[in-house]
Amino acid sequence: MVSQHPPRPRDAGHPELKVLPVTIRRVLLVEHRVDFRKGFDGLLGEALSIGAKPYDGDCVVFVKRDKKQLRALVGDGLGLYLVSRRFEGGRLRLLIEFTERPGAKTVSTGELSLLLEGASFTVHKRAKAWRAPSAQDVRPLRVRS
Repeated sequence: MVSQHPPRPRDAGHPELKVLPVTIRRVLLVEHRVDFRKGFDGLLGEALSIGAKPYDGDCVVFVKRDKKQLRALVGDGLGLYLVSRRFEGGRLRLLIEFTERPGAKTVSTGELSLLLEGASFTVHKRAKAWRAPSAQDVRPLRVRS
């Protein structure tokens, strides 16, 4: 079946769709078990106990014990967002071992996207971030005569 409407160009005055109007500074994947009956205040307490600052752009991701659901808590200057994702077809294939003590590990926003889609990922070694060479790193070019 052919679409009756031509595709709209991206720059035709239509803004791109954003899911949440927040800027995510870092993503923290919680490594301890959390009671999923908790609401905003309970999950905010869990986030603050691991040193996260949701109002300053930290996105805190909680995974349910059976790995069939996850919740992300993120905020802006006005309030909090609680995003919940339930995996109907099975479990999240996340290689996480729950710990007894509260803690979290930092993951990238790309890894967060994979989590929300239900994909599995394992990062064995991250690439080093690129930085511009300093004046000390640059060697002068020798010219042969």
